[in-house]
Amino acid sequence: MNGTGLDVLVPSSLVREAEDGREATRKLGYVARAATVFRADRLAVFPDGEGETDRGEEFVYTVLAYAATAPYLRREAWDRREELQHVGVLPPLLPDTSGPDGSELRDGIVTEVGPEGRVRVNCGTQHPISLRAPPDEVPSEGERVTVRVSSREPVRAKLADGDTPSPAVERADLADALADADVSVAASRHGDTLSVTELEVVTARLRDADRVAVAFGAPARGLPSILGYPEDAAVDPADTRFDRWLNTVPNQGSEVVRTEEAMFASLSALSLPP
Repeated sequence: MNGTGLDVLVPSSLVREAEDGREATRKLGYVARAATVFRADRLAVFPDGEGETDRGEEFVYTVLAYAATAPYLRREAWDRREELQHVGVLPPLLPDTSGPDGSELRDGIVTEVGPEGRVRVNCGTQHPISLRAPPDEVPSEGERVTVRVSSREPVRAKLADGDTPSPAVERADLADALADADVSVAASRHGDTLSVTELEVVTARLRDADRVAVAFGAPARGLPSILGYPEDAAVDPADTRFDRWLNTVPNQGSEVVRTEEAMFASLSALSLPP
């Protein structure tokens, strides 16, 4: 999927099996890390109210969004919240920040909007830097932006359009999250087995797409259950909500493949070059 935009979709019931907040936070950290490793542009949380426990959509969204926030911005971007009491166990995402021509991409927060379309941005440099925004796209104070830094001394930087070091974390209904995708894939043990031959067909189609969405289920509650299928029922071939249903962990040796495990297995296979 090199050069293809990637959306990763996970349910709000993602941590339904976690024993406590620490375990749930750690699990979400590896979900965010998988999305980062495979260069996802967006990590969307879709509602699964029926499958949620006491740590539902608000918890899942908040911890994922915090994990995807650059460490130097977390104090400014986040207040003390109950959902964040165990964030010390989150693994570092360490996103690739290298841009073209040796530049560096950095997450930033707009701290001040001035006259003539100039904004001051905290992007982890020694001091906030003043940048000119496009006349028709001046960001608001507190808005998250990406800055392309081409030189530190002297500082040369500009607002970057579209490029982000870490995935943008959002909340969206599943149908809305799939709407922008040219190709959508549902990862499920009820899908077609991803053999070597099938992989060649699938990845060829993904490479031709501008944007791909890959959706995952929750522990003991896969996508068919979330979408209303009876337990262990086969997926209806006429179901057009996804272009492909794929079993990316065939012959699994564990009763349940955790979401973060399925993400690494699935995105690794689907990202293979020709």
